[in-house]
Amino acid sequence: MEFPTKVIGDKAYIRVTSDLDTETAGEALRSAFNEVYEQGKRTIVLDLSGAQIINSYGIGKVLMCYKRLKAENGVLMVKPLDGFVKETFELLMLDKLLPIDDSNGQ
Repeated sequence: MEFPTKVIGDKAYIRVTSDLDTETAGEALRSAFNEVYEQGKRTIVLDLSGAQIINSYGIGKVLMCYKRLKAENGVLMVKPLDGFVKETFELLMLDKLLPIDDSNGQ
């Protein structure tokens, strides 16, 4: 499993195409993140529209990405969320931690 990435200007986009509730999906996110991080991108946008479910494993991978970027004055953003993923982010107050990117980058 791979999540596609795209770079537009200073931003890198990672499109999550499945639920983030397994080790395989978590590793796909980590791999996509590392790909754009190693290209020097420090503003990364997660498009979670392809995920209907996110559990503690997926949240852990998102927070790992956040911490790596924050350590280098970078920023992890998310595209507008909906459904269960939005509810989970709000419950855990991740919506306060990760800014929304509502540009048309992806």
